[in-house]
Amino acid sequence: MATFSFLRIGTALACMVMVGAGLQAQKPVSSPVEDMHGLKIREIHPKPLPTPFPLDVSAGRVGTLEFRTAETMTEADRLLVGANEGEIARRAGLQGIDLEGRIGEPGGGSWGYEQAVCPVFPDHVVLEYSRDNGRGDVTLFSAVIPRGEGHVRVIPVARRGYSLWTPASSNALTLNDFNHIVKEEGHGLSPDWLRLGLCYAALSGGHVRAALQARLAMDEVYPLRTPARLVVSGKGGAEVRFADSTLNEQRRTKATDWVLTFAQNGRLLKVKHTEGPELRARPVVGTAMEVRGVPGKEPAMEVTGPGK
Repeated sequence: MATFSFLRIGTALACMVMVGAGLQAQKPVSSPVEDMHGLKIREIHPKPLPTPFPLDVSAGRVGTLEFRTAETMTEADRLLVGANEGEIARRAGLQGIDLEGRIGEPGGGSWGYEQAVCPVFPDHVVLEYSRDNGRGDVTLFSAVIPRGEGHVRVIPVARRGYSLWTPASSNALTLNDFNHIVKEEGHGLSPDWLRLGLCYAALSGGHVRAALQARLAMDEVYPLRTPARLVVSGKGGAEVRFADSTLNEQRRTKATDWVLTFAQNGRLLKVKHTEGPELRARPVVGTAMEVRGVPGKEPAMEVTGPGK
């Protein structure tokens, strides 16, 4: 009578799991159930994760969008904007934003716009309108113009330096417009999950640059930010997470974290936009870097939190 030890059984099962994983890239082959000395062995094929985004490592590597001034836009896009100026002004007025008011007054700023180039929305032109009347007096809103079917959308961001209702980055209006834009595109949710997140940030008036994982150690730069990542849930859906690593005039980053939660069918459910920790480097007095006992020429760097 033949017997099996636990070790042999475990080895056999492990081999079958490895074979099952390796068959993903091959043509499926039906295999009958084998009966080995009373022990039945069947191939196990794991179920695919229910995610709205393909698990492709090439996605999520572009951490910024291109922004174009009115002068650098394509002629076709400039003509499209010109043809829809009246509708943009009308819809902005419904949101309490007057595109004609105070233009040309002493000390009053004039309206300007720039285009956020969103490859994930090829059938729409995304614009960011702004007017700066001085420190703390800035009005912002976004406008989205369809190149085909659909209607102009206006998303208010700030009026005279204040949010109109709740922050545009997380309110229901921005979420609803984002989902309608995806629907109007007609080809479903783009697999480029990070650029989708950056385009959402542009809709809410932001010029966000996402922190990415450096390919080489020498490419790491301070301040340190959490790299962008896609988190997939075993129950369906996914979260797109990235941190704003945009440098301001003082060469400091606006420490904010973004979390976009998508349902399994690709619908954007909620967005969290919160202040996050910022790691900075500063010299430690009286110390020096040392590699394998060889003193270095540069001081050691101490990594701390904000203001420490």
